[in-house]
Amino acid sequence: MKRALKLVLVFCIVLSLCSCWDVKNIQYFNFVNVIGVDYVDGKYKIYAQINDLTTMSKQEGAAPSPRPVVIGTGEGYSIGMAVFDLQKESQMRMDWTQNKAFIFSDRLLARGIYEIHDELMRTRDQRYTPWVFATNEDLAKILITMPITGSSYVSTLYYQPDLLYKQLQSSFEPIKYQHFIRSSREPFETTLLDHVKLSKSWKKGRKTFTLPIVDGLVALKGGKSITRFNREEATGVKWLKKKTQRGLLPIKDEQGHFVGTAALKNNKLKKTAAYKDGKRIVILNLSMNAVLREQMEPHGLEEMNKLLEKSLYDEIMKTYEVGKQRSVDIYSLNEVWYRKGLAVGDDIPGIEVHVKVKLMATSMLELRK
Repeated sequence: MKRALKLVLVFCIVLSLCSCWDVKNIQYFNFVNVIGVDYVDGKYKIYAQINDLTTMSKQEGAAPSPRPVVIGTGEGYSIGMAVFDLQKESQMRMDWTQNKAFIFSDRLLARGIYEIHDELMRTRDQRYTPWVFATNEDLAKILITMPITGSSYVSTLYYQPDLLYKQLQSSFEPIKYQHFIRSSREPFETTLLDHVKLSKSWKKGRKTFTLPIVDGLVALKGGKSITRFNREEATGVKWLKKKTQRGLLPIKDEQGHFVGTAALKNNKLKKTAAYKDGKRIVILNLSMNAVLREQMEPHGLEEMNKLLEKSLYDEIMKTYEVGKQRSVDIYSLNEVWYRKGLAVGDDIPGIEVHVKVKLMATSMLELRK
């Protein structure tokens, strides 16, 4: 009797154990790692970068040679039809859970992201965590770019753009799909999306090869693109982020001549909505610490601080003026008014910028008059 009770107890315990009953080997799946979406001639076109995870996971032995990346394509009058067109030729089941980035064409963003958002996120396989980029390049060429070294395609910009941003914020802050959609739904926020192009300035041996680089920003309102800014036009954006870890600032004198560079970090920013002469403005109080990197001409401490503040002020104002000329609230100034519960108009508020830069170190460069 006791033995029978023990068997029943063991059987009940076994039934309560959790297990992956539907586990499958990864070689029986096509894992999509990057998705590109375009809109051409009235049809949606989807591109899927598929990598071989079985070879990517092998670390022992000699370094494996890079395998050509597989790019699948599908098209249709809706994004759902395009995905179905892609999957029907995939030979094996496609897994979308490993997607790390969305790359949208300029043509698609001009129509608006909400044309495809619901259908794109309808399946539980899709996540809101992939990075998001825009481009006007051929998406097939964008997705077949090779890494500089190694055999893994995760060494390209699309997979970990935040690492480059943390190293030196010459690149603009990358955003994920969740941030992209949330920002697009805010009534007075201008969404700024990294714009990617292919650079051919690198060589491997004697051969030129292409690399993806961020060449500027796309401004969107309500999920639709308004205009694009190149890197030079959008330099002021990085200084007005909530947290600028480090950014490189070219220092110029009163005549506009280049006199050196400084690394700026630890920004403290305060935005205040106000009226001035009967017009809406936003007062920006910005303070940062600086480390001198290069010095082409001798300057005293007080003079160098003034040049740093002027150079920083000029970059912020230049980007603001470029945006205003194109009717783009690039700094989302109306958002400041909206969050304070104040009346918001269709015009772009003016700005009053107060900059304070403290030179903390000179990197062994001598400051002298």
